[in-house]
Amino acid sequence: MLPEYKADASHRLKGAVGHLRAVERMVAEERYCVDIMKQLAAVQASLEGVQQVLLKNHLSTCVTDAILAGSGDSLIHELVQALRYSKGIPPAEALTVTSG
Repeated sequence: MLPEYKADASHRLKGAVGHLRAVERMVAEERYCVDIMKQLAAVQASLEGVQQVLLKNHLSTCVTDAILAGSGDSLIHELVQALRYSKGIPPAEALTVTSG
């Protein structure tokens, strides 16, 4: 992993852990449900940020290297399959890549 992406991902993960611990405390304290839901949204946003950092790193390293080596199609297909589990990413069928 590129150092700048590793640092960014690590920072975001620490934030997510902090938010998650807050959610755990809030549940134990039987806090207002909407407040807990807001805190959970912060956890999800932090994790989505980590996913974006990982995607940038993967595109900057593995995918770029594979394309330069002439074997990018299979790696791109693998990435599209992995992204189908990501919130806000269109289904794999919508991300069909054609060689030009």
